[in-house]
Amino acid sequence: MRRTIDMICDVVFDAGIDHVFGLPGGVADFLFEEFYKRSDQFKTIVTHHEASGAIMADMYGRLTRKPGIVIGQGIFMATNGGLGIAEAYHAGVPMVILTEMSDYHGNSLQGVYQSGTGEYGTIDLISMFKSMTKFTAFANVPEELPYAVQLAIKHATSGRPGPACVLTRWNVMNSVIEEDEMEVPLYSIEGHLRVSPPTISDLDAEKIANVLLAAESPVMICGRGSHASNAYQEVRVLAELIGMPVATSYMGKSIIEETHDLALGVMASFGQEVADQSIQNADVILAVGTCLAPDNTNNCSPEFINVKKQKLIHIDIEPRNAGWTYPVTIGVTADAKSALQKITEKLKSKMSIFPFDAKQRISKLKQLKERDELEFFTAEHYNDTETPIQPESIVKIFNDLMGNEHMLILDAGNNRMWFTKLFQTKYPGQIIGAGGVAAMGWGPNASLAAQLLKPDKKVINIVGDSSFLMDMYTLETVKEYDLPITFFIFNDSSLGNVRDVLSRKGRDLANFPNTNFANIAKSMNIEGLRVEKYQDLKPAIEKGINSKKAMLVDLVIDPKASHLRVRRS
Repeated sequence: MRRTIDMICDVVFDAGIDHVFGLPGGVADFLFEEFYKRSDQFKTIVTHHEASGAIMADMYGRLTRKPGIVIGQGIFMATNGGLGIAEAYHAGVPMVILTEMSDYHGNSLQGVYQSGTGEYGTIDLISMFKSMTKFTAFANVPEELPYAVQLAIKHATSGRPGPACVLTRWNVMNSVIEEDEMEVPLYSIEGHLRVSPPTISDLDAEKIANVLLAAESPVMICGRGSHASNAYQEVRVLAELIGMPVATSYMGKSIIEETHDLALGVMASFGQEVADQSIQNADVILAVGTCLAPDNTNNCSPEFINVKKQKLIHIDIEPRNAGWTYPVTIGVTADAKSALQKITEKLKSKMSIFPFDAKQRISKLKQLKERDELEFFTAEHYNDTETPIQPESIVKIFNDLMGNEHMLILDAGNNRMWFTKLFQTKYPGQIIGAGGVAAMGWGPNASLAAQLLKPDKKVINIVGDSSFLMDMYTLETVKEYDLPITFFIFNDSSLGNVRDVLSRKGRDLANFPNTNFANIAKSMNIEGLRVEKYQDLKPAIEKGINSKKAMLVDLVIDPKASHLRVRRS
C-alpha cells in the first residue's frame, strides 16, 4: 500500500526531472510537501505567485528540454498560472501542471467555494486547462493518478512540445493505492518515453541536398523549434558547409551567434533589413523549426516569401506546421537536429562532384552588411550620447560590454523590440524572450529559473517599468534563493508599447507617475542604482552585468522614445 503522492514523486524522479515549482494550495499542499521532503532528489521552489511558478517551469523546459513541473491549487493555477501556461503552449515548451479540483472531501455538488469540478456552482477547470494545453487528464480514481502523470510527461515532450495538465479530486490526491491489486500495472515511465522523434527519410534528405547544391543563393530560416531540438551545432555546420546565411524568427534569435559571418539576425518588422533582403532574393529557402507565422513574415506576405519564384523547403516536427502558411516545394516532418545532420551528410557526399566556393557567398554577405542604409545592428539613435537617455544607445553599451559569461532574458514591450533589433548575440542561446504570447511580467520570473539552472552564467533581465510593477515579488525570491540576477528596468513612466500606437488624445491612458525602483530595491536589501544622465549610464551597466550578487538598475529613458522608430513596414 502506497500513497498516491509518493507514486507521483517517483514518476517525476524516474523521468529525470529534478526541479519543482509552484505555490502550495488546496490539497496540492500535501504533494508539494512530499517533493520538498525529497531534497536529495528535487529542488523545490516555492514562488510568491502562481504565474511565477508556471513561468519558471516554462524556463526549465526551455533550458533542459524536459517538462517543467508546476504545482498549485486548481482555480489559481488556471487563472494566475495561466500566464505561464499560455506562453508555453504558444512557444512549444514542455511543462506539466499538477493540480486539483478543490472539491473538499468530495463536496462537488454542494457549490463549495474554490471548487472547479464543473458542476452547478463551480467553475469548469477541465475545460479551462484543455483550452491551453496539449493534453489534460482527469484522474477519477487513485490508480489513474500516477499513470496520468506519466502520460502528461510523455505528451508534453512528444512531437511539438507543450504543456500538459493532470487534474484530480481532493480525496484521490489524499488516497492510497494497493499496487498488487491494480488491474492495469504501473510500468516504468522509461518505456513510455523510449520513443524516437520523427526523422527525415534518406530520399527526402537526398532531394533537399540536391536542391541546396543547385541553388545560387539559398537562405536558412530557423525558429524556436531549432532551439527545442538543440540544433545549434547542426545549423552552424550546414550553414558553413555551403555558405548559406541564417535568418531567424524572433523566437529563433541566437540559434547561431549573431556575430557570425553567416548570421542575418531576426527577420521582419523588428529585425534586420539585411535578413529580409536575403530572404526575398533567395532562390531556395530552408525553413527549420518555424511555422512561418504572420508576425515573422510580414503577415504571410507574398512579397516576403514568393513561392511562385522561390523554392520553399519546410522542416518541422509537427506535420501540420510544414506547409501551413505557405505552400512548399518539399515538406518534411522531422526533428530539426536529426534532419539537418542527415542533409549535411548527403551534401558532404556530393561536394566532390559539385564543388563551389562558400567563401564567395560569405564575402558577398559581408559587403551587404556593410551598407550604411541597411543599418545592420544599428539605428538612428544607436550612437546618441545625450540626456535624456535613448534606449538604442543603451543597447549599444550592452553590445560593447556583454560576453559569453552573460545570459539575457527579455520581457514584453518596447524593451524587447529594441533588443531584438539591436542586440547582437555572442553565442548560441544567449538570449531568451517571451514570444509565445509575449506577456508582460514573464521576464523577471523566467530569469529566476534561468539563474537557478545556469549558475555559471550571469543572468541579465531586461524589463519595462510597467512589467516590473507586476513582478516586484521576484526581488524576494531572488533573496530567498541567493540568485545574482541583475534587473535593468527601462523606465519611461508609461505603457510604452501601448502609448506608441494610441492617438495624441488617448496617450494619457498609458502614462503614470514615475516610480523609483532603485529605492524599492534598497528597501528590500538589494542593491539599487538609478541612472538619469547619459554620463552615468556605462558605469552603471558595467557594474550591473558584472555584479556577483542581485542588483537592480533603474534606467530613466526618454519618454518620447518609440518602438515605431525601429520598426519597418
